[in-house]
Amino acid sequence: MQLDFEGRRYELADGETVLECLERHGEQTPSLCRSGVCQCCLLKAQSGDVPKAAQQGLKAAWKEQGIFMPCVCRPTASLAITRSDAVPSWSSSVLHVEPMSPRVLRVRLARPEGFQFAGGQFIQLVRPADELTRSYSLASLPSDDSLELHVALQRDGQMSQWLATARGEAVQLRGPLGECCHVAGEPDRPLLLAGTGTGLAPLWGVLRSALQAGHAAPIHLYHAAAQPDELYLWRAMADVADAHPQIRIGASVAEGAATDPRIDAASLADRVLAAAPSLPESRVYLCGNPEFVRGMRREMYLAGTPLERIHADPFVPPASSR
Repeated sequence: MQLDFEGRRYELADGETVLECLERHGEQTPSLCRSGVCQCCLLKAQSGDVPKAAQQGLKAAWKEQGIFMPCVCRPTASLAITRSDAVPSWSSSVLHVEPMSPRVLRVRLARPEGFQFAGGQFIQLVRPADELTRSYSLASLPSDDSLELHVALQRDGQMSQWLATARGEAVQLRGPLGECCHVAGEPDRPLLLAGTGTGLAPLWGVLRSALQAGHAAPIHLYHAAAQPDELYLWRAMADVADAHPQIRIGASVAEGAATDPRIDAASLADRVLAAAPSLPESRVYLCGNPEFVRGMRREMYLAGTPLERIHADPFVPPASSR
């Protein structure tokens, strides 16, 4: 099989992905998770059939244009492909950085003029000096003047450690991306939101977007962390729940004691299944640890929630850091 990339022709090895073939021949294309999640590596097919797996989770309009993810594309016939401009790029800067907990930073970015998004979507953040790229969900409201990220501090994290002291630095944004976002026009549909770690960020965006839109049905929000001091938005969650009677919150911690009875050692999965609203009618959002997201997605489906109403946003680290 042959791969035609912008006029240059390469032979695809057996079982090789499009991304692997391009890299083997020295072509430079963006990539991050290499597992079909982050949508960082999008390319466009000009001719030939793209396997369905290489377009899973992409917008319908992108699929029609031939946009696909080369990191998971193993062609069964020759393809002619080119770079894609499906994801726009924007210039921004780091406005403010502050700790939310010992392991999580709140990073505020300047919002580029014309940048529009739905609550819960994510962006790709690019460090201009070396084009280091990471994906972060937006915790902001679409009406906010700045963009808020919740960044988990990794001990050897190239981007997170840089961001800790990056106030005033220029950055590039790509996006917005992702379908794990607030769906307008459903004020009477129950919402179930559950996430681990900084998977809370997109849920916070979805929750506040729903409230801003006048959502009237029950909303259940659950968060899990290793210990109570890593429930970095708990106070804000409690304040929102106190102000809106339709909201129920809960949290799970692996160790340590908490004074709030809504925080206990039960697993997040058990908390969700025990206290969730009527699942067949709900819209469900699952974010964070990939094992949790995959497992709960299956549980929600088996409980009667249609797949089209289960929004999943797993955190997948860069392939180079695994």
